[in-house]
Parts: sequence; structure tokens; C-alpha cells
Amino acid sequence: MPVGLTVETLLEENDVTTFVKRFLDQVALNSDACAVTFGGESLSYGELNTRSDALAVQIAAQGAKPETIVAVALPRSIDLIVALLAVLKTGAAYLPLDPDYPKDRLTYLIADAQPVSLVTDAGVEIPANTVPVVKASAMSRPHPPRAGETLERLRGGLTGESAAYVIYTSGSTGRPKGVVVSHDAFLSLLDATIPHFDLSDQDVWSVFHSYAFDFSVWEIWAPLLTGARAVIVPRDATWSASEFLTLLDREKVTVLNQTPTAFAALAQADKEHNCALSALRLVIFGGEALEPARLQNWFSRRPERPRMVNMYGITETTVHVTALDMHADMGALYTASPIGRPLAGFRDHVFDPQLRTVETTDLGELYLGGPQLARGYLRRPSLTATRFIADPKGGGGRLYRTGDLVKRTAGELEFAGRADLQLSLRGFRIEPGEIEAVLETFPGITASAVAIKPDPDGTAADECLVAYVTGSQASSDMRGLRAHLNQTLPAHLVPTHIVALKALPLTPNNKLDRAALPAPSSRQTPAATLDRSALLRRRVARGRTLTKETSS
Repeated sequence: MPVGLTVETLLEENDVTTFVKRFLDQVALNSDACAVTFGGESLSYGELNTRSDALAVQIAAQGAKPETIVAVALPRSIDLIVALLAVLKTGAAYLPLDPDYPKDRLTYLIADAQPVSLVTDAGVEIPANTVPVVKASAMSRPHPPRAGETLERLRGGLTGESAAYVIYTSGSTGRPKGVVVSHDAFLSLLDATIPHFDLSDQDVWSVFHSYAFDFSVWEIWAPLLTGARAVIVPRDATWSASEFLTLLDREKVTVLNQTPTAFAALAQADKEHNCALSALRLVIFGGEALEPARLQNWFSRRPERPRMVNMYGITETTVHVTALDMHADMGALYTASPIGRPLAGFRDHVFDPQLRTVETTDLGELYLGGPQLARGYLRRPSLTATRFIADPKGGGGRLYRTGDLVKRTAGELEFAGRADLQLSLRGFRIEPGEIEAVLETFPGITASAVAIKPDPDGTAADECLVAYVTGSQASSDMRGLRAHLNQTLPAHLVPTHIVALKALPLTPNNKLDRAALPAPSSRQTPAATLDRSALLRRRVARGRTLTKETSS
């Protein structure tokens, strides 16, 4: 680091409002520090900066600039991190296209987002389109900008309010919607959590989740904008808890982010293998409801360390909004999922349907406000207006209507379910209408419904996504129906079980009675039970989902 250069002086001298400026500050502070690791490959901050500069020039040549979108379709790799940073260096927002998504889904995302270019590479299968392609391998062939141009000039006009990324979430009309998030929104989250979690350049983070899932935004950029090291978890290790546990121990990971479902498998592997995990100091939960009782076995083995924190947030509110430290005695105190209080700078309101504040312990819908709110939905002003509303308390601010029901207990928020039809499973928010719309395009299906039910093939408290279909041919071609779903929907939206019914259950008002939908039957028999991690890996490899045995 140059003599006299510190984080404090950098913050004083620069208007630090974007991902790029924060990253370049870390390069200036210690360019030789390791930034990212994947398998046996690593890049220092200086090397990551150089490689992303080279690729950024190629991307900018295709028209990337502030308020444009650049799609990125790459597998888990260091090249992926280089590409995401390169897009941001042009001033554009990145659109993650997970290569594991079905072609129909990718085709829709490309058509809807209208990116000016697509960063990909050999071996990645992307549906045919007319978007100009930039090969990630171009980063190995540096091309300087045209005379008189620099990357700073190319991203001229970039501000904290500019779009940083666009992530698509499930849509109630059957089509996913793009959420546009600004630089300021994420940096507000980062600045609130640095002191809360003592984040520093001494940390090592695991990057576990798909980069098309907003949890990844936190996992990738929090370490890279604080000088820490990001360890990309290989795909196989995300499906094998024992492999992942070994990686955490070997890489001396200090900050781990997990959905409760994924952590349950990791905790079981920890019980069986008893790894040291000597460096692990912080575990952050997010993405789905956390039942404190499920942490009891972990606390019984590791009562002192690491710190365990439950966080709550939504893509539209930039990953995390609230935080609550978890302790061993909470299993007896809470029957619902405690989510704590908002981070510094954020505000919460619990309203009734008339937007009146509910009494302290009553159930109401959660509304959130503050600098972490997304800008809205990409080219969907009407939808944006219905979900991002003017603060009824006045002051000119906006609130996001979460659709989540909460109540306050001793000043802490408790999550109590959904106020609308949206579902939540393994960190993904799921609009049943999106899946039902696809189900009903299959020949012979006259009606459908989707629900989350206890998983008959899982362990205690495991849940699964179940589809219910009616029609004269509803049970005659389940193999074809499974293929139809896999070709159209990403894996997290494909039901694990499909149940054929004569008719969907109705309430006395002739509305769908989701609570009355039957539980699915187990596909497994004692003689044919498979190891669950192997089963999950098989599902990924084959691109298929599990269905009810009698429907096969």
C-alpha cells in the first residue's frame, strides 16, 4: 500500500458511491491481496482489476454504458467474477443468466431484458438470439480503448442511483419480472453491516448460491468491496454437504451464508465428520423462514462459536433488511421465525389492509422503506406502482409492500407467513401462478394448483413443492409433463411431486382451498431409499424432478 494511504483517506478523497469505486479502493489499499479463489486458481486484487479492465473494453465496444444491461452467462468460475466486475466497469448493469436454466427461460429473460451484449464463452449453451456476444476469453487479449477514451470516460454519468444489476423473480402472471437494483441500494446494505458484523479484509467468504439468486450479490460483493477473499464453491460441493464442509475447513472460511434448508444438511454432515471449522466466526441465514429449534443440535456441539444470525430480506429490498442473533434458548421462546429488527437506515411498518398501524402484538403486513429499496421492476411501471407505494406516514418516501405477515414480540419482528399467494422455499420466492400457467399449457390439463407440503422423502421439517393437476389425461403422461416443466422452468420452480386429482378442493365460496390439497405420497421404499445428497446430484445431472411414484 502506498505510504500514507488508508481506507479513511480514500473515503475522504473520493465520492464512494458505486461498486467500481469501492473495488478500486481495495486495489489501491492492497493490490497483492488474494481477491478470489476457485479450486486451485486464485487472483489478487491487482490481477482481478487488470483482467476485468481488459474485458470491460470489449464489452463497452458493444454499447455498454450506464443504464444499459449486459447479460452474463458463465458457469461457476473466476471468469464469472471477472465478467461481472467488467460489466460494472462499463457503467452497465449485469443480468445473470444461469446456464443451468432451461432454454425457454433464458430465451424469455434475454427478450424481456433487452441486453446490449452477452458475455459468455465456449461450452456454454445459450438459446439462439441476436444479442452481440463478447467471449469471456477476450480478457486474455487486452485491447486498449480507442484514442482519447478511458474506462472512466466510458462509464461517464455513472452515479450511485444507476442500475447495478437486474435479477428476475417469479411473476404472478406466469412471467418472471426483472428487479432493478442501484449501486446505492447495495452499498447502503454493506455500510450498515460492516460495523454490525465487523467485516474486514481478514475475512474469507464462501460463494455458495447461484449468481441468479440475490443471495449471491451479498456473497460476491461484500467480500470484494471490503478487501476480503471470496471462495467460489464448486457445483458438486453445493450438492454434497460433506464436500462443502471439507471446503469450509480447508479454505479457513470465516463468513458462511446459507438458507436454513441447506444448513440443515451441513449441520448433519458436521455432526458426522466433526470438522474443526476453527476459522468460521459468522453464519448468516436468509432466503426462507428459520425455525430456532432446528439449530439445537448445532448449538449443543458448538455453544460458543460461530456467531449465528438470522436475516430477512427480499430481492426488491436488496438481499437483507433485518438481523437477529440466534441463541440456544430461542427454540423454547419462538414458535414462528424471528427476524429481528431493521438494519441501520432502514424502517419497517406493520399495517392492516387499510394501511393503518396495527397494535404491537397483532398480525399485520410488513412494509419496508429506506435506501435499500430497489428502483422497481424493469419496464413495468404499473406493477412497480402497486408494490412500491408512497409512505402513508408522509415525508415523500417510498415503501415496499412485502406481502409477508409479521407480528412484534418484545420489539422483535416474527415472520408468520404470506399475506398473498406467494410461496417461499429454499431461499426462493415462488409465485404459484407462474408454475400453474406452465402446467396448464400441457395437453390434457384442465386445472392446476401449486402448494408447499411436508416432503415425504425428506427428513423431519423438510418441505417440497407439489403440483396438483386435473383433467382426463392428467395422470396418463407424467413423464411428458415432467419434461415440459423442465424445458420451461428453472429447477427451483419445478415441483418435486406431481399429484393427479379428480377435482381441486374448493372453499364454500368456490375458491381454491390450498390448505385442503392432500400431502404427496413417498416415492421411496425401504429397499430403494437413496442417499439424499446423491439423489439431489442425480436430479441436477439429469435435469429432471422427482414426482409421485404412482404418477410415474
